[in-house]
Amino acid sequence: MNVALPTVAALTPGEFEVRIIDENVEEIDFDIPYDIAGITGFVTQFFRAQKLAEEFSRRGTLVVCGGPCVSLCPERWRPFADVLIIGEAERIWPQFLNDYLHTRHKNEYRETERFDLAESLIPDYGGFSKSARKKYMMGLVQASRGCPYKCEFCSVGAYVGRKMQYKPVDRIVREVEEPKKIGINFVIIADDNLSADREKAKAILTALRDWNSRQRSPTMFITQLSIDVAKDDEFLEIAAEAGMTAVQIGIESPCIESLRETGKCQNIASDLIQDIRRFQEYGITVISTCIVGFDHDGLSIFKDQLDFHMRSAVPNVQIYPLQAMDATALKRRIVRENRYLDWEEQYRSNPEHLHNLSTFTMIPKQMSLEQLRAGTY
Repeated sequence: MNVALPTVAALTPGEFEVRIIDENVEEIDFDIPYDIAGITGFVTQFFRAQKLAEEFSRRGTLVVCGGPCVSLCPERWRPFADVLIIGEAERIWPQFLNDYLHTRHKNEYRETERFDLAESLIPDYGGFSKSARKKYMMGLVQASRGCPYKCEFCSVGAYVGRKMQYKPVDRIVREVEEPKKIGINFVIIADDNLSADREKAKAILTALRDWNSRQRSPTMFITQLSIDVAKDDEFLEIAAEAGMTAVQIGIESPCIESLRETGKCQNIASDLIQDIRRFQEYGITVISTCIVGFDHDGLSIFKDQLDFHMRSAVPNVQIYPLQAMDATALKRRIVRENRYLDWEEQYRSNPEHLHNLSTFTMIPKQMSLEQLRAGTY
């Protein structure tokens, strides 16, 4: 279940009637008149967002776009958005609505400071239709924002910073209760690195363990964290007791030089296979995300990745070609080296589905794009 728009809905004053439409589960009825259409989505949904914006604009609806993709590269969205919300929305969304009510809204609202998550509100799911709510199998809760690491390809630091912020523990538990009310017993804790502050993460997991122990049907959790937590037996034990059935970890590569190249130093400190097995010993499944196409990757990397994951007993491997995404250090370097390929230009010159195996944003050093595509397959 989407949590971004319910978070925005909670920030919206009562004089507005809110309708939340997630195209994964429900179609948009353009015949319903709206004063404001707020649009957000992943980078792969950019062109769909543009079509929606144009459709609403033709009907005289004010189009407001926000979220990470907008914040990291607002110039892509300006041609079709009436208003841009750049940065975390908690303070600037209410500012925009107040200006709108007084007919003085601007075309851009930019957050310049980090929002204190202690002041966050419980997401308001009331804008979903009853039929839409019944279609969800998983809930989403965000417990923290930020990541202290400096991986070259990652845009998290540019958007929410490297200093970790966590919501109050009791607030997190209350948010977990929301999906439970509509019968959802599987919750993704949608953090970029839940374990970055080990002690705060343990406090959250302890509270979830205690809450879960009181439920007739326990909730299962999945989250994203860093491999270095594998050495903390207390953390793993609490996580397992809390109902953490799986964790997503950026393994990235078995090639040490590629890990050094991208700044993934936490993955070099010990044996990755042994670390993965520590999670497995506690009954926690590891979901591995890995990347091919680093500058140090030759054509042998594809077999190396396969061999590594066969030895690790990881059942779910998500493999991606390296992408130089907007606002990342990698993109800045690749642009300097004249190896950047803009995904928006590629799409417009050859319209097709935007996905990881049809769109590339950089020219690799040790292979052709076709070799990278074929090797990833």
